[in-house]
Amino acid sequence: MNANFLFDPAPTKGEQARHKLLLAALEKIGEKGYDGASVRDIASAAGQNVAAISYYFGNKEKLYEEVLDGILGYIWKAFGGINEEATVLLQSGKDDPDAACKLLQRMLTTLLMENIERAEIGKLRNVIMREQAKPSTVFNHLYENGLNPLHRTFTQLLAMATGLEAESTEAVIRTHALFGQVMAFNVARATILRRLGLEKLERKHGEMISAVVDEHIELICKGLQAKGKAQ
Repeated sequence: MNANFLFDPAPTKGEQARHKLLLAALEKIGEKGYDGASVRDIASAAGQNVAAISYYFGNKEKLYEEVLDGILGYIWKAFGGINEEATVLLQSGKDDPDAACKLLQRMLTTLLMENIERAEIGKLRNVIMREQAKPSTVFNHLYENGLNPLHRTFTQLLAMATGLEAESTEAVIRTHALFGQVMAFNVARATILRRLGLEKLERKHGEMISAVVDEHIELICKGLQAKGKAQ
């Protein structure tokens, strides 16, 4: 499977060349990182000459920005609906811990199932992981337009669900820890596959993982609510 879904269709010859460069950049930068993937690597993988990058994008950084735009588009297609529901709840003025907890569960289930059911997400995931390990000059573009807004929404939901202060260090750290429960099945997938004697995770495994994560979230939310009331 490929990652064509990240970028607009390319009906003309020129648009097809541009499209191939975007796909090649996604693959090579995911493999080698932004600094490690040369324009020659990208052009060769796309079956284009190096000059094509300058012609269609101006330079490597602009090419990469468009790759990240494709990734951001995917992120908002996957999470936009849930994010809108969360925004409505958070701006309603109501304090509804149970509703917030359920939205947290849905957000993490979406993240989990997207990674399990869509094999082509692997190349996208590789780029994001590279940016996390060694942020490039355009990490801020990915952070401000995708990662940060979603992380903030999640943190605000967690605050409503637990009674924590939304802008507190504890709330941010707990939010990140919750994401980690799902990301462990991506960044350490080889280990869980070996332990389970599997070649790949399928939907039934995703449903099992989701049930476990849902249970963890509910226990955490109720536990922190009780802790707050006891103080």
